[in-house]
Amino acid sequence: MSDEKIVAILTDMRNWIRASSFASVKTLLETALPDQKSRIAYQMLDGAATMDEIRVACKMSPNGLLALAERWAAMGLIEVKDGKKRVRLFDLTNFGLITTHEQPPQNKK
Repeated sequence: MSDEKIVAILTDMRNWIRASSFASVKTLLETALPDQKSRIAYQMLDGAATMDEIRVACKMSPNGLLALAERWAAMGLIEVKDGKKRVRLFDLTNFGLITTHEQPPQNKK
C-alpha cells in the first residue's frame, strides 16, 4: 500500500473519530472547566504562556492552578511536554465554551 493511500485512510479515520467524539469531548470540557476562570486558564495553556503568567492573568493561587493542571492532564485534556510544559489539546472556541472577547490576553514575549 502506498504512503498516499495510508495517509488518506488515516485522514478519513481521524475525521470520523473527531466528528463522533465532538459531543463527548464538549461534555468533558464543560465538566472539567465549569467557570470562566478555569476556561481562560485552560485556553492560555497554548505552549507560549508560563504557569506564572496564567496564574497572574486568572488571579489564581499557584497551588490551585497546579491542581487544575494535574487534573486536566489526568483527564487527557492537556499534554505535559518535556520540561513540564503543559499544552491544551482542545481550543475552547471550537466548542463554543469561550468567545473571542473572552480570550486570554496575548502573551507579550
